Amino acid sequence: MHMKTINKILQSFVDLIKRLFIPGNHNRSILEEEALMSPGKVIAKNFFRNKLAIVGIIGFVSIFIFSFGLSLFVPLDLYYSSAFHANLPPNYAYLNAPSALEDEGVALIDSGVAFSIGLSDEGNVFVWGSNIYGVKDIPEEVANANIVFVSAGTKHLMAIDDQNNAYLWGYNHFSQSSIDERYVDDFLTDPIVYLEGGFDRTIAITESGAVYVWGVGATDILGNPMRRSPYIYLDGDSQPIKAVKAIANSTNLMVLLEDGTIRIEGTLDDVRVFAPAELKDGSIEIVQIALTLRNAFAVDSNGILYAWGSASDSMLDTYIPTEALTNIKDLQSGYQHVVVLTNDGNVYSWGDNSLGQIDIPEKLSNVDEIFVNSFQNYAISDGEITAWGNHGFILGTDEQGRNFVTQLIHGGKVTLTVGAVAVIISVVIGVTVGLTAGYFGGKVDNLLMRFAEIVSSFPFLPFAITLSALLIETATTEIQRMMMIMVILGVLSWPGLSRLIRGQILSERERDYVMAAKALGIKQKHIIWRHIFPAVTSIVIVNLTLGYAGSLLTEAGLSFLGFGVQKPNPSWGNILTAAQNTDVIRTYWWRWVLPGLCIIIAALSINLIGDALRDAMDPRNNER
Repeated sequence: MHMKTINKILQSFVDLIKRLFIPGNHNRSILEEEALMSPGKVIAKNFFRNKLAIVGIIGFVSIFIFSFGLSLFVPLDLYYSSAFHANLPPNYAYLNAPSALEDEGVALIDSGVAFSIGLSDEGNVFVWGSNIYGVKDIPEEVANANIVFVSAGTKHLMAIDDQNNAYLWGYNHFSQSSIDERYVDDFLTDPIVYLEGGFDRTIAITESGAVYVWGVGATDILGNPMRRSPYIYLDGDSQPIKAVKAIANSTNLMVLLEDGTIRIEGTLDDVRVFAPAELKDGSIEIVQIALTLRNAFAVDSNGILYAWGSASDSMLDTYIPTEALTNIKDLQSGYQHVVVLTNDGNVYSWGDNSLGQIDIPEKLSNVDEIFVNSFQNYAISDGEITAWGNHGFILGTDEQGRNFVTQLIHGGKVTLTVGAVAVIISVVIGVTVGLTAGYFGGKVDNLLMRFAEIVSSFPFLPFAITLSALLIETATTEIQRMMMIMVILGVLSWPGLSRLIRGQILSERERDYVMAAKALGIKQKHIIWRHIFPAVTSIVIVNLTLGYAGSLLTEAGLSFLGFGVQKPNPSWGNILTAAQNTDVIRTYWWRWVLPGLCIIIAALSINLIGDALRDAMDPRNNER
């Protein structure tokens, strides 16, 4: 046993000599454990050992990519608005027609602002898209009836069965989704055979060919031309002419009569004033009509297109594809675009394309039928449905009808930028004042610290609001306003850091390396920035990180109260302003939950990173 002990000691001594003096023959396990790492590596090791730090990094990187990365691909139009799309809930399935409809054969499809309704050849009704105002809750009587006709209004739906019973459901703020009480008796003796929805109105054609209109503008405003229904049209011999189709926009009603003429009711705007006389006097037989917001279109029996109305909507003359002027089989329109199907099965479209409504799929050919309304398009080819246009809004819309995901992306960009610049300003001022006061001491220290106390004595948020209200009014551009907000936040939030730096410098300036630097005649500015400042770098980095979260929240708070970034420029704070409305909190949850989540994730992630940095830079952690 004694010899074994001696052998172990000798072997250990030999191994030590080999490790020290013979290259390549190292037993690395012991030396690696004892190897000294650089301070940076120690901090990095401690930081990444913290699981919450990893969570913070993932959260902040995700928010950063969401705000700055996606903003490169998602443009922001500050002045875009759409009353049709206001306050729509998150949904990206506007074009997802049920496969059962395709299997049973498509008889009809019509679209509202955020949904579509379909009728199969077997008489079944399907509704898809967003369930605003309960449009997808098909009434039981509709499900049990033999439906022969369906139609969609802006926010309501209609159906007619084989017994000429009419069914309406959905948005009803002007009674558009119920039979107007003025016409109940008329419809008992003259049943409805055709229904059409137009801009929160309902249009009905009866067996006798009379046209009835009710809903917005048709029941509530005295003197409005839409209030004059029913419309009954007579020929030269005072004989009634039946209406076969009627459509409406926000100001006009356009009617196609069975003799091939058209009539236009409503206000004296471009659609009514510039209507070609030959379309009304019977010299040309019209077989199809379409109506957008400010333009009207018609197709005659020879397949020739006629277009008139406003010249400002890019829908007339040179904007119409040459192939769409003749040989037309079908003509239909949405609110701001037109689609034409030619006799050779090709589809052409023009007009507004803000939601991709004229982006016809390249492979679409040999089309049998088209169904177009609102911002959705459907084409039937060999029994298959092809859809294009507005897919929906994945995070909903705001009160102006703007895509909410776009608002969140660019709002985050603004909030994160304002917070970052503000904290940088704060750190620069705080470090400069703290270093100067701590190094020179005496009167300089006394003067700077008393000034810091004066600044910190002001109530932060009320003072920031007051300065924002006063200074923002003098700014002429939104960029200037945001710069002023950055400066205000930075100038008001530096005293705490300056006192912290000063306290650290008071102890650092008495250390040997500072004394040696002074003895060597090194300039004071070099001693401060090259020798003393690195000793407090960890404090600066941690406060920079934690202060960023505070600045971000402060900007959001100021914008929420209306004293920060002003609309139409989005920031998470002014988007969250909607939460001041109880109706928004109760009904439009995405308008306050989503920006609130963005702010929470960003601030929490930054705080987690800051806390982890503080722990990683603590020398006591190196002992763990």
